[in-house]
Amino acid sequence: MNKYHVLLIAALATLGMSACDKDDSATDQTSAAMEESSMMDTVEEASEDAMETIEEVIDDASDSMNEMMDDMSDSAEEDLSDSVDKMMNK
Repeated sequence: MNKYHVLLIAALATLGMSACDKDDSATDQTSAAMEESSMMDTVEEASEDAMETIEEVIDDASDSMNEMMDDMSDSAEEDLSDSVDKMMNK
């Protein structure tokens, strides 16, 4: 019976150690999954912030371009009007 007791104790010790290993790895996997999820959320937020900033810059550039085009158009109209007035007065 001593052989069987030793084998039984060895088997239980092996099963107990493997059970402990599984809990640690499950905890590690859960922790890693939580870190990955948190990292993905951070990346997503940074991406959204970057997109908003890009949209704002594009809107500002578009507004500036529209103002510049309006100013150029007004200036060209004034120059043309002055030129026509000078030609008519000669």
